[in-house]
Amino acid sequence: MVHLLHTFFRAFIILYYIIFVDCQKFLAGAYNVFYIENKLYYIAINVNKHFYIDLKNVSLENETIYSSQWLNIAKPPSYIKMSHPFIGGNSNKKLFFIDQSLDVLYVDTFNTKLNKWEANNSYNGLPNTKFLLFDSWVFNETTGISYSFQGLNIGVVMFDTINFAWINSISNPQNLFPRSSFLSKCIPVLLSNCQILYIGGEFSNIHKYQILMDRILTYDSIKDSWQFNNTTGKTPEWRKYHTVVLTSDGRIIVYGGQNNLSMPATPSLTVLDTSKIPFEWSTPTEENSIGRLIHHTSVMVKNYMITAFGTNVSEKGDDLDNYNIYKLDTSNLSNYKWSLLSNYTLQSISPFPNTTIKPNSEVNNASFNE
Repeated sequence: MVHLLHTFFRAFIILYYIIFVDCQKFLAGAYNVFYIENKLYYIAINVNKHFYIDLKNVSLENETIYSSQWLNIAKPPSYIKMSHPFIGGNSNKKLFFIDQSLDVLYVDTFNTKLNKWEANNSYNGLPNTKFLLFDSWVFNETTGISYSFQGLNIGVVMFDTINFAWINSISNPQNLFPRSSFLSKCIPVLLSNCQILYIGGEFSNIHKYQILMDRILTYDSIKDSWQFNNTTGKTPEWRKYHTVVLTSDGRIIVYGGQNNLSMPATPSLTVLDTSKIPFEWSTPTEENSIGRLIHHTSVMVKNYMITAFGTNVSEKGDDLDNYNIYKLDTSNLSNYKWSLLSNYTLQSISPFPNTTIKPNSEVNNASFNE
């Protein structure tokens, strides 16, 4: 009897550890983030667990640390795959998901206003490639069109989220490169003049080679043309697994990532000023550094870059999963300041509490539910 109880206890501990660790690993894993109507939506990649944080009554200007009180979005249909969705729709309040199964292409949406899924929407046209590369999309809020780069010999595939129609670019950047290959791990950012800049990433075929950061691959979505834009200033190290955000005054903030030696890219925080011609790199002072993240998320909310999750890496290999949400004050052009916005308490297996975000002082024994 004692032996049976001992065996049961060991099995329970092992099961608890597996569930707990798996939930923790999931929480720090790969997400897409979107800021819609004062809410931060975190959509997990290839996993049907998604949530949002309501920032409506949250002041980013003060130093209050908020408890991570996260709300589930409505459960999606089981077949929907979460590979890099994008914002769209008449009021920019829908999330679009492109699913591909054999020769069938599905367009699914999540209405953030109604908290409702609409699966298998009808659409016009088709992309000019049979197998879409589900890398990051970039969205034009004015036209309602999203763009996805599909390779040197294909160019850009577009989806009109207003009229539910596929559009294909005519041009491609194949002549800018010495050999045929495809681009991966680059981050697109759309400027106000409708140029799309691709920051970092690598081209792959038999051998991999990087696009150095001293020249930026650029697609002009109005002229349907490609070029390299040279830059000035101290060029940062090439990277992948980083984030890129655009400020209202034309600064591109590049944060985190790793170099071709799988080491933290330096500097961790760097800025490309696109208001200057040629574009200029600079490295602002980074106050209260949070370390160096990879596989994280970043999004601009007013003058703040909100960064969350991923893995905090070091040159010693002491990598730690990050469960915090940080904010970076970018209002001072030469001195950026980090602070903690929200922390995740390890008091529960489930990462999805059922209440809205509140200051820590107002939260006591928060209830966590799937």
